[in-house]
Amino acid sequence: MRGILEEFRKVEADEWVKEGLVTYHRFDKQKVIILGKYDDGVFAGTDTWSKGVGPKFRQWLLDNAEKYQDYGVIGEGERLSNSPNLDAMFATGEMKLVLLKVSEEELERRRAARNNTQNKSWMKGMQTRITNVCAKYPHEEVYI
Repeated sequence: MRGILEEFRKVEADEWVKEGLVTYHRFDKQKVIILGKYDDGVFAGTDTWSKGVGPKFRQWLLDNAEKYQDYGVIGEGERLSNSPNLDAMFATGEMKLVLLKVSEEELERRRAARNNTQNKSWMKGMQTRITNVCAKYPHEEVYI
């Protein structure tokens, strides 16, 4: 996501917006919103959001659907990948869910690079969650 953000920044500076618990980077010329906050912190993207952000995020979607109807909204992460939020996203506008897939070796390399402390049980639970999301919602798989 940081790489995607940098590509948009090559065209214009983003405005970082905080609306209650929902934060995002907005690119008005390119009509793009990237959900979450990407800076030099340990956590990034929607992982910077409160665990209880769900109802506020869904209200943000409703409040801004018309205002940002011509914008592409990009987001990733655990805060977005639950049924209430995904249902709201699919109901609010055109939605494309993409599962990015990488090799196990690449996953291990990335975990080591960020000094990952997540235990095997948490990772297995997250894999189950991803499997369940993919079974329920239309999605595209992209291998990177």
